[in-house]
Amino acid sequence: MPQSSKPLVGSVFERKVGSVTTPQIAAASKTGFPAVQHRSLSTFARGRLDVRNKERSRDVPTVLPTEPSPSQSIDPDGWRDQMSRENEQNVAAMTEEEREQAKEEIFHKFGAGVGDLLKRVREGQVGTGARGQASNESGERGMVLLFTTQDQEVGLITTTKCHLIIGDRCLVKTPPPALSTSSTRPSSRADRKIRFAEPGPKDVYVYESAPPSPRRKVLALPPPSGDPSAISLGSWKGKMADVQVPESHAQPQPEEGTPEYIRRRFFPDAPANDPNIAWMEHSAPPTSPNADSSSLRFDLKGVPIPDSLSSTLPTHLGLHHHAEGSLAGYTLDDIFLLSRSTVPAQRATMLSVLARIARNLAKLKAGQIDGMLELKGKEESLRVRVVAAGAEAIFERGGVGLHAIEVLWECIVGWDESLIEVHGIELQTPSDIALNTLPLDYLLPQIATLFIQGDPAPESMARLLDIVHRLAQHSNEYASRIISTPHLIANIVQVFLFTGVAPPDTVMVPNPAALILLTTLATSSRENARALEEFADMVLQFITTLPPSSSYPLPLATTLLARSLRFYTVLAKYGIYSHIAATAMSHLIQLAQYICSDACGSPILVAAWAGLVEAWTICAIDPHQTTPSHGILWSQISGWRWDQDLLELLERFGSGDEDRIVWQAVWRAEAAWLEGARINGVRAGQTERFECIEMVKSEFDSGKAKDIMRSTVVALEQGLSQLGPPWLENHQSEPLRSLSHHANVLTAGIRLWVACLPPAGDGPLPSPPFPLPFSRISNLCAKLVTHPLWSFISDPEFPPFAYPYCLSLSNLLGYYLQLSRRLPDIPEDLWVGQALSIMTKLLPGEEEFVQATVHDIIHILNMTWASSRNIPIPPEVWGKGLALLEPFFHCPLTLSDIHVGPDCATPQSIKSTTTQRLPSISTVRSLGLPFRRDWPLSPIDHLLRSASSVVFKNLPQSWDGSELEVTRASLALTKISTDVLWRYSLRDPILSREEMIFACMKVFMLEHGQPQNDSSHEVFRDHAVGQLMESLLRPFTIAGIVSQPANTPVIPPQINDDLEKIAVHFLGASTPFYQYYTDFIALYDAISFSHPLFGQLVLPPTAMRYPLDYRKLLWNDYSHILKTIRTPCDQILSGDLREFLFPIENDAHMLGAYLRSLVKGDLQGFLHFVAVHHTACNIWLDIGDETVWNEDRANKLLNSLADQGDNEVVRQVVRYCQPKTGPIKLPPHCFEYTSESSTLRLGYIHRWGGDSLTQRLQKIFSE
Repeated sequence: MPQSSKPLVGSVFERKVGSVTTPQIAAASKTGFPAVQHRSLSTFARGRLDVRNKERSRDVPTVLPTEPSPSQSIDPDGWRDQMSRENEQNVAAMTEEEREQAKEEIFHKFGAGVGDLLKRVREGQVGTGARGQASNESGERGMVLLFTTQDQEVGLITTTKCHLIIGDRCLVKTPPPALSTSSTRPSSRADRKIRFAEPGPKDVYVYESAPPSPRRKVLALPPPSGDPSAISLGSWKGKMADVQVPESHAQPQPEEGTPEYIRRRFFPDAPANDPNIAWMEHSAPPTSPNADSSSLRFDLKGVPIPDSLSSTLPTHLGLHHHAEGSLAGYTLDDIFLLSRSTVPAQRATMLSVLARIARNLAKLKAGQIDGMLELKGKEESLRVRVVAAGAEAIFERGGVGLHAIEVLWECIVGWDESLIEVHGIELQTPSDIALNTLPLDYLLPQIATLFIQGDPAPESMARLLDIVHRLAQHSNEYASRIISTPHLIANIVQVFLFTGVAPPDTVMVPNPAALILLTTLATSSRENARALEEFADMVLQFITTLPPSSSYPLPLATTLLARSLRFYTVLAKYGIYSHIAATAMSHLIQLAQYICSDACGSPILVAAWAGLVEAWTICAIDPHQTTPSHGILWSQISGWRWDQDLLELLERFGSGDEDRIVWQAVWRAEAAWLEGARINGVRAGQTERFECIEMVKSEFDSGKAKDIMRSTVVALEQGLSQLGPPWLENHQSEPLRSLSHHANVLTAGIRLWVACLPPAGDGPLPSPPFPLPFSRISNLCAKLVTHPLWSFISDPEFPPFAYPYCLSLSNLLGYYLQLSRRLPDIPEDLWVGQALSIMTKLLPGEEEFVQATVHDIIHILNMTWASSRNIPIPPEVWGKGLALLEPFFHCPLTLSDIHVGPDCATPQSIKSTTTQRLPSISTVRSLGLPFRRDWPLSPIDHLLRSASSVVFKNLPQSWDGSELEVTRASLALTKISTDVLWRYSLRDPILSREEMIFACMKVFMLEHGQPQNDSSHEVFRDHAVGQLMESLLRPFTIAGIVSQPANTPVIPPQINDDLEKIAVHFLGASTPFYQYYTDFIALYDAISFSHPLFGQLVLPPTAMRYPLDYRKLLWNDYSHILKTIRTPCDQILSGDLREFLFPIENDAHMLGAYLRSLVKGDLQGFLHFVAVHHTACNIWLDIGDETVWNEDRANKLLNSLADQGDNEVVRQVVRYCQPKTGPIKLPPHCFEYTSESSTLRLGYIHRWGGDSLTQRLQKIFSE
């Protein structure tokens, strides 16, 4: 390039600074305040005006080109040599540490790619020499940016100097302005450097739309170096990318995006372990799966994420928005925390996840899914937390509120959807913590507001209705709180039944679920039914408009009508709202005509109408019982004659399963009509009975009714055979539901048959009104009454849904008992046995029938009846008879605050009923039904607690019994019941051995706490009482079992119950049986005077299956009474004496007590036998237990006994033998030894006692 050419970059000149004008201060005004300026012009307008008024400079500055100074001219070839020499000198002067530090500084400032940059610079230098002349001739100018270097070996720079070469001149020798540090730059950017480099293939990144987690780079291992044990895994087939590896002495650079890279790039001065930048570090994933529920992670669908996937899932799935961002998925704590987020979308998402988790928890608890083992057993506690999260957000608007409704639905309704169809019982259980602790005071008002505001979608509104219905099913208390919540029921009726008020942009039709809710609330209590009476008129809209004329679809209109009739039926069973039958008579007549016409083909609608007719008929039998009284009259029922219309419409229905609900409902309505005619009709309803028999007889002879009855009996027989213990343990509902359906049909047929009978006082029945399969029904009921199903009812784990189904089976047994009473081939004592057996199966709601049955039994059992059947009852019992006991059986059933309405209402029940559903299983026993097996002995319980007994507070004035008379009558009733039940092989109601023992112990405990100054008034010393207790206990003794004839139909149960468990019903959970037994022994010590039966009852709790404390109490604390108990072995109350002998006693205190009693010689009978057995078994190994036998203890026992005991005791212990298996050997057979045992024992005797003891005891073996 010619020297005369102008430089590319000219000189820069600064503008000359003119004179500075000092700001002028406005003169002060006279007043001292600034002068007022009128703002007629804006600020910008005044500014432009000032600019125009100022004088402008019209001289344009002249820009003069400058020539480069001589100092700027350099030799185009010599500067490189000069810089190379300088670099060599600088590198030579540096130490090895300084060189390494310089290298690190260069890599830090210019990155790992500085080697490529220097390589291209060197190539450019070589090319420059070849192209220098051509460049000069073409006149083109080149620009090269060179960096000074202090290490020629690697070509790396160590200083911040750079040279800008334009053409062949080095214009600048100091750092350019762009690379120099300006004093005006912020301190945070003072260390930023600018780097110029050409982009390479690695510098261009293509991001996927869904970036995965950081991938690991492929690592190629070097081949083994001369290791013969190395095994090749194959050859690499792929293509390795070109990777430039730095020199061996260069420090590897961290991967871009890692915390170390960020620290070096943006925080170079910070140390590696600076806590201020610890937030950049990734949290370490768990090294091993954790079984804790807190480590379980879920995706957004509520599905658990396996541990193997949690650390590998990509980040775009939305599963890393939590504290531990390295793991995909949310823990339960994360979800509960985010469910309270202030971000609506985040909160709604987490609530949706909670709803799905709750659904899976319900399936996990029911055993329907596998997995989530970490949450096994924690379902209910998690359910409580999920319910709380949903209840808290239910009133939020938008998606948050909708998902909160979903959460509550899953936890309340969806937790067990099978319970939705369960009616007639409170579903509350102690284990249902989530619903028991639900904040109804907050939740119900919120739901009421949501109903009237209409914010949720129709589907969510329907779910809210389901939630309210499930809460109404939970308990009567919850139902009352729903009723008392302001505007809740009114809003439900308005939204779901009166759809005319719905917004015009929504399509709403009446929802039958609202009518189901009203019906459920009405069944909960009489008070709730009275509160719902105000809405009964509103429901009439579905009755006044028949389905064919309704604006709604025919199926919907039919369902609404059927549900409305069910609601009125429930009210009628309380005697409420029955006056509507007369008020809306014209509409009801039209309804009856429609149901009886061919246009009505719905069995459900016909059954609902028949059920309402039945309820109104019962209300009309005694109009004084309705509320208000005389709401409906018998004359009105007689005039309408709906019963005849119902019988006629049966011709349109078949005998299939779907039509049997019609037959069942019509038979019940007809039976109610005949029962009312027997009371209010002429000649006890004789005409009505004849008319009914004439209409139904042909059907039961050879028609559809006959087929229905026979097929129903067959279905029940098969169902009971399949309903075994495996099902009862799995708690499945379908088999019981099917049994309940068939039982209701059979019960309705039997009830109609009984209603067609003339009064019992008219004499024996000449012929049945119509035929029934009597023998098959009797066999079926005998099978049902002994089924193991009844033993599961008292189990706290028995499912609530099964209780209403068992009530149907109980009703069947009750009506069969009425049928059996009128059959001529059933003897009276067999009927008594059936009644005694069925009494323990009748559930709450049957109190009225139980009272009538008890009355019949007591009046049947008299002296003549007992003597004719060879039942030994002392004549003293019949002084006042068994009628003395009736108040003790009736009062507990009538004085309760809760009266469950029977399935088949009666004129008396509609006045006394307080609820139409069974209480929860945990409280059902407090209502008195079902009777326990020891119910004939319950009067003794009231005697023991006469101060607090409800019976003694409500005895009739004519009652004048004494404690002794009540005890005699109670024991006599128990004796007769036991004999009758044994005679007819009705085993289940018979008291077990432990129950009988505890009952007799209570007779002796009547003297506890009484003044002991006169033993003549003690009840247990009465001859009749003693005789009855002996006869009751005799079958449970060893002699009674052995002497029982082979043809005895029933052997007493050999299954050993537990006295401690038996006593809980009477003592309560807070009083242990050990305390009761302590009082019993103390009473024996005080007043027994060696009473044999009293002493006989002391021994059962000392069996080896009971705790050691019982034996210590008798043998140590009350050892002085042992000599007064002379009970022989065959009179022990036990099924097997082994329970007193095995396992062998090894307690030192008890062995000392046995030895001490034997040495004293005070023991007789069974106690002596027990002491000899345990002492001998601890001495001789051949009859002892090898696991607990102690030779040192055996040595001491033998020597102590030989030194202190008499010859007879020593002889018995030395010669005692007892097989470990097989029958028990009683004295004297247990003292017969074998030659093998004598040799072995003599060896022990010689080892422990030497020659003297051997010579003394050897005589015993030689006898």
